[in-house]
Amino acid sequence: MDVLSHYSSPVIQFPATQPIEKQNALVDNCTGTDAPPPSADVGTATQEKQHVATQTEQLSASGNVDYDERALAKWLRQICPLVERELSQPTPLMDEDQQGSLCTLQEQLQVHIYQNLTISCNENSLGLAIWLCVHTNNAPVLVATSVAPHDDWCEHVDQQLRLFVPQRVSHGNFVVYTEAKTLPLKSCLRSLSTNGFNKNIFAGATMDGELFVWLYEPARGGSDSNVEIKQLHSASTTQGAAVALDWVTEERLLACYPNGTVLQWLVSTQMTLDWEYSMPSTVAVELTTMVSLGLNDFVLGTNDGGVYRCWNTGRQAASSDRSSSKQLELLALRRHRFMVSTLQRTEVDGHPIVISCDLSGQAFYHDMRHEDEDTAQLIVQIPLPFKNAIACSRDANIIYCPSNDGALEYYRVSDGAHAHVKGALRGRGNLIKISDNGCWLITGLYGSEFQIFYVENIARE
Repeated sequence: MDVLSHYSSPVIQFPATQPIEKQNALVDNCTGTDAPPPSADVGTATQEKQHVATQTEQLSASGNVDYDERALAKWLRQICPLVERELSQPTPLMDEDQQGSLCTLQEQLQVHIYQNLTISCNENSLGLAIWLCVHTNNAPVLVATSVAPHDDWCEHVDQQLRLFVPQRVSHGNFVVYTEAKTLPLKSCLRSLSTNGFNKNIFAGATMDGELFVWLYEPARGGSDSNVEIKQLHSASTTQGAAVALDWVTEERLLACYPNGTVLQWLVSTQMTLDWEYSMPSTVAVELTTMVSLGLNDFVLGTNDGGVYRCWNTGRQAASSDRSSSKQLELLALRRHRFMVSTLQRTEVDGHPIVISCDLSGQAFYHDMRHEDEDTAQLIVQIPLPFKNAIACSRDANIIYCPSNDGALEYYRVSDGAHAHVKGALRGRGNLIKISDNGCWLITGLYGSEFQIFYVENIARE
């Protein structure tokens, strides 16, 4: 057993950081003993908060407060009725059934890459395409072409307009788009438009100022190899290339030109000029797009972000000396910050709506029920990479936009849900068109390829 001995070891100590004579008062956080702050009249005292990092407060005496009682009373008279009106009509809360019915965008819409269409074209060409009438399996006929890069005028005399017809695959419940007809063109097309009142008829405007109206004739006897594209009419103008075309009725065609001119053509047994509109000289802008709302009523978009609703106050026959040019009654709608690239006509709850979108992806929903004011209450800032061209569903709740490398972005306006379809191409598409039944989308041009998407609306149980 070890023997314990008495031994004094040296003392090791740590010097205090504060003098031992100084006493520190310990205060319990729960039961503070600090003296209360001096009382102040909280009813009249003002408190000015500085930057959070400085954590300083400055109190000013009540005697220094200076305000205009008449201005305050005027403001209260203005704001109180608005507050009462808002409180009397509160936003209803969703019940459990409504909350349970909410679903993700992918659950509501399944968008699939359906088919790629390859065409021969010049390098860096843009795409142009429209949907015609339904052919089979709820799939419409497609017309497409490429637009080569241009400097001043078009020298591309070997362009082609291509007709793609969906053919049902034997032993399968799907179709494949095949090229059924090719129509030679002497110039690149600048715009295309389907006649919404007769989807077998469509029109095109060339870069050299010509207008064409064609008729798609389905094959007889069940063979798609015998389809035809028949030219019904053609006309020439000195306005240049029409940036947008739209049909007012089955026999009335509107053409919009960058210089501020809008021409209306009668298309029956002959194609004759019916109207000529001119933007006022006070609106010195370049027109970029157009959509028709009906007889003598249309909306224009401009390169500086302007959106104008236009209608005429009189009518007279057009003459060759252009003395019949009409000034337009204009209503300036809500303005964009950048060039208006897309105008879409649709309906929301049975009301006519025009959707305008600029290059930044900002979309305005303009209510067309009022002719004397703009009621664009709904403003949608579509998240990047939404830009340039858009297409929307018939109820205007879904917005589609082509993205890089053949991808597709789509966005639900009601709740801001966003979904993405991954692509495997190269380049950025400038075009998107949705079929009238909302089931088919085409985007392009990616190099030399268009891309077709199929939209499947999943029914909720």
